[in-house]
Amino acid sequence: MIHGERIDRRAERSGISIRVAVYQNDGGPEVSEVAAASPRAATAKFTKLVMDEVRAAEGRVPEEAVREAVENLIHAEYRGVVISIFDHGNAVRISDRGPGIQNKERAIEFGFSGATSEALDEIRGVGAGLGIARTTAGRAGGTLLVEDNIGGGAVVTISVPAEGDVPVVQETPPPRRYPDAVPKMNISERQQKALITVLECGEVGPSTVADRLEISVSTAYRDLSVLEEHGLVVTDESGKRVISPLGRDLVEAIVDTWVK
Repeated sequence: MIHGERIDRRAERSGISIRVAVYQNDGGPEVSEVAAASPRAATAKFTKLVMDEVRAAEGRVPEEAVREAVENLIHAEYRGVVISIFDHGNAVRISDRGPGIQNKERAIEFGFSGATSEALDEIRGVGAGLGIARTTAGRAGGTLLVEDNIGGGAVVTISVPAEGDVPVVQETPPPRRYPDAVPKMNISERQQKALITVLECGEVGPSTVADRLEISVSTAYRDLSVLEEHGLVVTDESGKRVISPLGRDLVEAIVDTWVK
């Protein structure tokens, strides 16, 4: 897991540094080293750099998939990161020397998050990153593969078919508890964020929501009450709110708009 103070000190000292390898048609990679001052800056800068190379090669790897996979590097503390672009921009491989991903199947499940509170100051952290990357790659006819790195760490590979090779597949969406679509909810954007926080944390009280969203405890209490009135959260035996099946489906619908 990461420690926010370590990341901040390193950013102040020398920034976050990674290597990017672009494989040309002759097979030889062009390798460069790039740096960013903070995790948030790293996500934006590294994603743009990778996508510039993908587009220059006329590749089809989706930007959303790259962004989510790059953001996920915060869990590896950006140790030993190499991002490789190959197959004419139709494949991006992101490897690191972090602690690795023990449960690879759960890591790409919606709602599963290993983010610490320090990491959540830097990333969205709704337990959807690799799941969004996989969904986005799938919509482009491709795949996302999570593997162990040799010697420790993880490797995430996003690959899509070349232009003209995309198979025509009749998409069958996974069954929902609410097959006629999630009912429309009259909740604000802030209340949506509060709902996402409940999913992310498992169970919360007003103080947790207030801290995460930088709002007052009284406002957080009202927002949680509204969510409970809509059946999106319920109160458990400890008095804290946990997400309901309807609430989870609504968050999935919200995240779904991020990958369109």
